[in-house]
Amino acid sequence: MEKIQKIRVKKSNGEEVEAEVLLCFELEKTGKNYILYTFNEVDAQNMETIHASVIRENETGYQLDVIPEDEWKSVKEVMREIIRNGE
Repeated sequence: MEKIQKIRVKKSNGEEVEAEVLLCFELEKTGKNYILYTFNEVDAQNMETIHASVIRENETGYQLDVIPEDEWKSVKEVMREIIRNGE
């Protein structure tokens, strides 16, 4: 998968916004590609909000899908590893 710096995301209200890509990775266990991205928003604890999705290529580019509940644990492990390593 090519390295992408910024993506345009269509929100549920139809608005398109730019997001910064933090990481794209594949989980060997699922064979799927995932993307971590941010809109540079901060939460109540002043922490940057990070979004995660399944990313797949389609005929018009890329599509972001909701991560199935049974895959979240593995995705969170990758996120924790990144935080621990300060990447």
